Amino acid sequence: MSQAGEQPRLSEPAHGHSVPAPHHKVNYFAVFLTLVVLTILTVVAAMLNLKSEFAKVMLALAIATIKASAVVLYFMHMKFEGKLIYLILIVPLTFCVLLVVSLLPDVTFAPIFHDVAMRPWRFTHG
Repeated sequence: MSQAGEQPRLSEPAHGHSVPAPHHKVNYFAVFLTLVVLTILTVVAAMLNLKSEFAKVMLALAIATIKASAVVLYFMHMKFEGKLIYLILIVPLTFCVLLVVSLLPDVTFAPIFHDVAMRPWRFTHG
């Protein structure tokens, strides 16, 4: 009861009660088909007769990036999240890109150094 001169209290929602978020319709079958097509495209790209191994690796990484983006956006529901989560995502994504870029020389130039490393050592007595 309110005493004389007090304003009546507005009803507050119960603590621990949350309003359900709107459900977003996602066509998971279309996302699945996209991933299958991109996987087939990756296999076809690996069979291409590109002269540069670097070009093959970059093409495969581009396709893998598109596939990973589809998984993160739809299966992990990032497409329907707020803007703050994208800010939080930038740090690990930056580290991931730096790791891939730093390992590219090992992947692309490994055949060059493989022949040198596999030759037997010959010592000459002088």
